[in-house]
Amino acid sequence: MKNLKYFFFASLLVLNIACSSDDDNSTTSIPGNNLSLGKSAHDLLANDIFTEMEIEIVYPEGFAPEANSLIQLKTFLELHTYKTNITFIERQIATPSGAPYTIDEIRTIEADNRTSFNTENTISVFIFFANGDREGMEEGKITLGTAYQNTSMVIFEKTIQNNTQGFGAPDKSSIEITTLTHEFGHLFGLVDIGSEMQNNHLDPDSGGHCNVEGCLMRAQVEFSSGITGMLGNGIPDLGPECIADLQANGGR
Repeated sequence: MKNLKYFFFASLLVLNIACSSDDDNSTTSIPGNNLSLGKSAHDLLANDIFTEMEIEIVYPEGFAPEANSLIQLKTFLELHTYKTNITFIERQIATPSGAPYTIDEIRTIEADNRTSFNTENTISVFIFFANGDREGMEEGKITLGTAYQNTSMVIFEKTIQNNTQGFGAPDKSSIEITTLTHEFGHLFGLVDIGSEMQNNHLDPDSGGHCNVEGCLMRAQVEFSSGITGMLGNGIPDLGPECIADLQANGGR
């Protein structure tokens, strides 16, 4: 009988430990930073899981973003998210080799240089201002930026610099901020890659982009050939359909 009581007590002890361990895992799990694009849309927009956002910006010498671009980016994020605090970490890195870059090469650069990751209260975003163009573009198309993971993007700063020089060229800061906010739109799950459409406004000719005239999420914004015309009326913002999608997924 004594042995039976001991076995019963030991079984309860093992069961209690197992349940406690399961509870701890469920309450302390933090989403990763290497998920597919759009997976962190709600986490970036709302403040129910992450109340703060930290943006790590890295660049080689000569390819830092304009200070005004980051000021306007913060304004954009404050306008469309519920984060109580948004901070930037800027850091110069050793110049990578291998440009023009594939997205796989960009991922490797991130793996070698990213130091900011999600914590209990803060979601982290990584932005690489690249010293080269994107490889493999069709003739006549030039990519200015790409969001490629749930909290990662690349801005092809060399491409922006090359297309904002000379008489009549667009302002560099305007191109930077438009590209940055467009790519953040993709991190936010626009269009229909993490934030569900409330109404159909998907461009049938360019997946992940909006068909509303003048919207920041138009496909032209990603390519230098189309963005210049859109800047004629100032830096574009999100259209009503994209804003409705953000609001339905926890944003403003």
